[in-house]
Amino acid sequence: MLPFINIFGLKISMYGLLIVLGVAIGSAVAVFFPSKKGIPKQDVIFSICYAGIGAILGAKILYLIITIPQLLNHEEQVVFSWELIAQLMAYGFVFYGGLIGGVLSVLIYAIKYNLHFFNLIEILVPVIPLIHSIGRLGCFSAGCCYVKPMDPPFGVHFHPDSVAPKDISLFPVQLLESVLNLILFVVIFVYSRRERRSGQILGLYFIGYSIIRFILEYFRYDMVRGIFGGLSVSQWISILLLPVGFYLLKIMKVKE
Repeated sequence: MLPFINIFGLKISMYGLLIVLGVAIGSAVAVFFPSKKGIPKQDVIFSICYAGIGAILGAKILYLIITIPQLLNHEEQVVFSWELIAQLMAYGFVFYGGLIGGVLSVLIYAIKYNLHFFNLIEILVPVIPLIHSIGRLGCFSAGCCYVKPMDPPFGVHFHPDSVAPKDISLFPVQLLESVLNLILFVVIFVYSRRERRSGQILGLYFIGYSIIRFILEYFRYDMVRGIFGGLSVSQWISILLLPVGFYLLKIMKVKE
């Protein structure tokens, strides 16, 4: 896929375009096909806005937390400038940071307007993997989040204008994650059509995505993701989310 397309003479990033498309489609599904939680439609819409802002901030903050120490460890090779700061702010987002930021923002909205948090968040949870699936197509077009080299037919050469390494065949893990997220969306969406205990839908998502992400991280080839104790930051977060998911799915009871 092309990193950029021209629309009426404007150079548009496919990465940004597909993320916007994913958010639009996911939001429409959440608003028009919500699970049976009794939340007014306007609250669903406003909570999506809260979640979007929180997701952007969270994804950027976690990216900076991971990236800045790596830059400081190689400060002799890095020229610190306003241009570098601008690049750090314009590029680079970590999904788990966005997930945490989005969930916390919905919690803030629920507290502010006296809504049941789980009833609200679990209207939004089913569409998270749908948005993520479309967003990963943007990652593929940009060449980010690339993985280890692999010979054709399983490996592909990314566009010269992408951020992926040039003249080397790489396995398109972005497409694999996109498909897995789409499957996860179908599973959770169908699961959410029936009445569930508070926390179960969120728990199922935590379990499903943490397993997907933990495994796929082993194939990643880009180093800007933080490695501690032999595992990436995303793998450590996956390890933490997995038991939380099982707790929400199996143990937590509705508070009368």
